[in-house]
Amino acid sequence: AGKPRFPSSQGGGRRPREDEEEGGEGPPCKRRRKTVGFDSVTVYYFQRMQGFTCVPSQGGSTLGNTPITPVPSSGSQEQANNEGEEEEEEDEEEEEEEEEVDTLNYLQPVPTRKRRALLRASGVRRIDALEKDECRDIRASREFCGCTCKGRCLPDSCSCSLAGIACQVDRMSFPCGCTQEGCANASGRTEFNPVRVRAHFLHTLMRLEIEK
Repeated sequence: AGKPRFPSSQGGGRRPREDEEEGGEGPPCKRRRKTVGFDSVTVYYFQRMQGFTCVPSQGGSTLGNTPITPVPSSGSQEQANNEGEEEEEEDEEEEEEEEEVDTLNYLQPVPTRKRRALLRASGVRRIDALEKDECRDIRASREFCGCTCKGRCLPDSCSCSLAGIACQVDRMSFPCGCTQEGCANASGRTEFNPVRVRAHFLHTLMRLEIEK
Protein backbone atom coordinates (compact mmCIF):
# COMPACT_ATOMS: atom_id res chain seq x y z
CA ALA A 1 0.00 0.00 0.00
CA GLY A 2 1.28 3.42 -0.92
CA LYS A 3 1.29 6.63 1.13
CA PRO A 4 -2.06 8.48 1.38
CA ARG A 5 -2.36 11.32 -1.09
CA PHE A 6 -4.30 14.54 -0.66
CA PRO A 7 -6.72 15.47 -3.44
CA SER A 8 -5.27 18.01 -5.80
CA SER A 9 -6.85 21.42 -6.21
CA GLN A 10 -6.99 23.83 -9.08
CA GLY A 11 -4.10 25.78 -7.57
CA GLY A 12 -1.64 22.95 -8.22
CA GLY A 13 -2.10 20.39 -5.47
CA ARG A 14 -1.77 22.56 -2.32
CA ARG A 15 -2.35 20.68 0.93
CA PRO A 16 -5.29 22.01 2.94
CA ARG A 17 -4.34 24.09 5.98
CA GLU A 18 -5.50 22.96 9.40
CA ASP A 19 -6.78 26.42 10.29
CA GLU A 20 -9.03 26.66 7.21
CA GLU A 21 -12.71 25.92 7.53
CA GLU A 22 -14.27 23.02 5.76
CA GLY A 23 -15.17 23.97 2.22
CA GLY A 24 -12.35 26.50 2.01
CA GLU A 25 -14.56 29.49 2.79
CA GLY A 26 -14.07 32.13 5.42
CA PRO A 27 -10.92 33.67 6.90
CA PRO A 28 -8.38 31.43 8.62
CA CYS A 29 -8.66 31.13 12.40
CA LYS A 30 -6.11 33.26 14.30
CA ARG A 31 -3.76 31.42 16.57
CA ARG A 32 -3.98 32.41 20.21
CA ARG A 33 -0.80 33.88 21.61
CA LYS A 34 0.67 31.99 24.53
CA THR A 35 1.10 34.51 27.34
CA VAL A 36 1.32 34.38 31.13
CA GLY A 37 -1.17 36.46 33.09
CA PHE A 38 -1.29 37.45 36.77
CA ASP A 39 -4.47 38.41 38.62
CA SER A 40 -2.65 39.97 41.59
CA VAL A 41 0.75 41.26 42.62
CA THR A 42 2.57 41.78 45.93
CA VAL A 43 4.79 44.87 46.21
CA TYR A 44 7.40 45.26 48.96
CA TYR A 45 8.36 48.78 50.06
CA PHE A 46 11.69 49.25 51.87
CA GLN A 47 12.41 52.27 54.02
CA ARG A 48 15.49 54.21 52.95
CA MET A 49 18.34 54.60 55.42
CA GLN A 50 22.02 55.55 55.47
CA GLY A 51 23.83 52.72 53.72
CA PHE A 52 27.40 52.24 55.05
CA THR A 53 27.86 49.61 52.32
CA CYS A 54 29.47 51.46 49.39
CA VAL A 55 32.11 54.08 48.65
CA PRO A 56 30.91 56.98 46.49
CA SER A 57 33.34 58.98 44.38
CA GLN A 58 32.73 62.02 46.61
CA GLY A 59 31.62 62.57 50.19
CA GLY A 60 29.64 60.12 52.30
CA SER A 61 25.93 59.90 53.18
CA THR A 62 25.44 56.72 51.17
CA LEU A 63 21.96 55.41 50.37
CA GLY A 64 20.66 52.07 51.61
CA ASN A 65 17.55 50.15 52.63
CA THR A 66 16.40 49.02 56.04
CA PRO A 67 17.20 45.36 56.81
CA ILE A 68 13.77 44.93 58.44
CA THR A 69 11.36 42.83 56.38
CA PRO A 70 8.78 45.27 54.99
CA VAL A 71 5.03 44.81 55.16
CA PRO A 72 3.82 43.63 51.74
CA SER A 73 1.13 45.53 49.92
CA SER A 74 -1.21 43.41 47.81
CA GLY A 75 -3.30 44.63 44.92
CA SER A 76 -4.27 43.97 41.36
CA GLN A 77 -1.84 43.89 38.47
CA GLU A 78 -3.54 46.96 36.99
CA GLN A 79 -3.05 48.96 40.21
CA ALA A 80 0.63 48.05 40.31
CA ASN A 81 1.07 49.08 36.68
CA ASN A 82 -0.68 52.39 37.30
CA GLU A 83 1.50 53.13 40.31
CA GLY A 84 4.61 52.26 38.31
CA GLU A 85 3.54 54.55 35.48
CA GLU A 86 2.95 57.42 37.91
CA GLU A 87 6.43 56.95 39.42
CA GLU A 88 7.95 56.85 35.94
CA GLU A 89 6.19 60.09 35.00
CA GLU A 90 7.52 61.78 38.15
CA ASP A 91 11.04 60.56 37.39
CA GLU A 92 10.76 61.80 33.80
CA GLU A 93 9.69 65.26 35.00
CA GLU A 94 12.70 65.42 37.33
CA GLU A 95 15.04 64.28 34.55
CA GLU A 96 13.73 66.97 32.20
CA GLU A 97 14.67 69.61 34.71
CA GLU A 98 18.21 68.30 34.94
CA GLU A 99 20.88 68.54 32.27
CA GLU A 100 20.28 66.20 29.36
CA VAL A 101 22.55 63.15 29.20
CA ASP A 102 23.38 60.63 26.51
CA THR A 103 20.43 58.80 24.92
CA LEU A 104 21.93 55.48 26.03
CA ASN A 105 20.69 56.16 29.59
CA TYR A 106 23.97 56.02 31.46
CA LEU A 107 23.68 55.70 35.21
CA GLN A 108 24.76 59.01 36.68
CA PRO A 109 26.24 59.38 40.20
CA VAL A 110 24.00 61.04 42.77
CA PRO A 111 25.64 64.16 44.23
CA THR A 112 26.29 64.29 47.99
CA ARG A 113 23.81 67.12 48.52
CA LYS A 114 21.04 65.17 46.79
CA ARG A 115 21.84 62.01 48.77
CA ARG A 116 21.51 63.94 52.02
CA ALA A 117 18.22 65.45 50.84
CA LEU A 118 16.87 61.99 49.98
CA LEU A 119 17.82 60.67 53.41
CA ARG A 120 16.15 63.57 55.22
CA ALA A 121 13.03 63.22 53.07
CA SER A 122 12.89 59.56 54.10
CA GLY A 123 12.85 60.41 57.79
CA VAL A 124 16.56 60.06 58.63
CA ARG A 125 17.02 62.73 61.30
CA ARG A 126 20.72 62.24 62.02
CA ILE A 127 23.26 61.50 59.28
CA ASP A 128 26.42 59.87 60.63
CA ALA A 129 29.30 62.13 59.68
CA LEU A 130 31.90 59.42 60.40
CA GLU A 131 30.94 57.66 57.17
CA LYS A 132 32.33 60.60 55.19
CA ASP A 133 35.75 60.18 56.85
CA GLU A 134 35.71 56.41 56.34
CA CYS A 135 34.89 56.78 52.64
CA ARG A 136 37.65 59.37 52.23
CA ASP A 137 40.20 57.02 53.81
CA ILE A 138 39.12 54.14 51.58
CA ARG A 139 39.36 56.30 48.44
CA ALA A 140 42.82 57.44 49.50
CA SER A 141 43.96 53.85 50.11
CA ARG A 142 42.83 52.86 46.63
CA GLU A 143 45.29 55.34 45.13
CA PHE A 144 48.16 53.14 46.38
CA CYS A 145 47.86 50.04 44.25
CA GLY A 146 49.92 48.09 41.78
CA CYS A 147 53.64 47.42 41.76
CA THR A 148 56.36 50.05 41.55
CA CYS A 149 58.24 48.28 38.76
CA LYS A 150 59.45 50.43 35.89
CA GLY A 151 59.01 48.68 32.57
CA ARG A 152 60.22 45.31 33.82
CA CYS A 153 58.92 43.06 36.61
CA LEU A 154 61.14 40.56 38.39
CA PRO A 155 59.38 37.77 40.35
CA ASP A 156 61.64 38.27 43.37
CA SER A 157 61.07 42.03 43.66
CA CYS A 158 57.62 42.70 42.14
CA SER A 159 55.11 43.34 44.93
CA CYS A 160 52.28 41.89 42.84
CA SER A 161 54.22 38.71 42.13
CA LEU A 162 55.19 38.34 45.78
CA ALA A 163 51.52 38.75 46.76
CA GLY A 164 50.49 36.08 44.27
CA ILE A 165 48.33 38.38 42.12
CA ALA A 166 48.57 39.44 38.50
CA CYS A 167 49.83 42.85 37.46
CA GLN A 168 47.07 45.22 36.36
CA VAL A 169 47.47 48.00 33.78
CA ASP A 170 44.43 50.23 33.25
CA ARG A 171 46.32 52.92 31.34
CA MET A 172 49.93 53.75 30.54
CA SER A 173 52.05 52.77 33.58
CA PHE A 174 49.04 52.72 35.96
CA PRO A 175 48.62 51.16 38.39
CA CYS A 176 51.47 48.82 37.46
CA GLY A 177 54.42 50.27 35.54
CA CYS A 178 55.48 47.12 33.69
CA THR A 179 55.18 46.54 29.97
CA GLN A 180 53.76 43.48 28.29
CA GLU A 181 57.20 42.37 27.12
CA GLY A 182 58.98 43.14 30.40
CA CYS A 183 56.51 41.60 32.88
CA ALA A 184 57.82 38.37 34.41
CA ASN A 185 55.10 38.09 37.05
CA ALA A 186 54.37 34.38 37.56
CA SER A 187 50.67 35.21 38.11
CA GLY A 188 50.44 37.00 34.78
CA ARG A 189 49.51 40.49 33.63
CA THR A 190 46.06 41.94 32.82
CA GLU A 191 45.72 44.98 30.58
CA PHE A 192 42.52 46.99 30.28
CA ASN A 193 41.11 47.00 26.74
CA PRO A 194 38.70 49.94 26.30
CA VAL A 195 37.60 48.82 22.82
CA ARG A 196 36.58 45.39 24.09
CA VAL A 197 34.75 46.85 27.09
CA ARG A 198 32.91 49.35 24.88
CA ALA A 199 31.87 46.62 22.45
CA HIS A 200 30.56 44.49 25.32
CA PHE A 201 28.65 47.48 26.68
CA LEU A 202 26.95 48.24 23.36
CA HIS A 203 26.18 44.56 22.79
CA THR A 204 24.50 44.36 26.21
CA LEU A 205 22.42 47.47 25.51
CA MET A 206 21.26 46.09 22.17
CA ARG A 207 20.31 42.77 23.78
CA LEU A 208 18.28 44.53 26.46
CA GLU A 209 16.48 46.63 23.84
CA ILE A 210 15.60 43.49 21.86
CA GLU A 211 14.27 41.76 24.99
CA LYS A 212 11.91 44.68 25.62
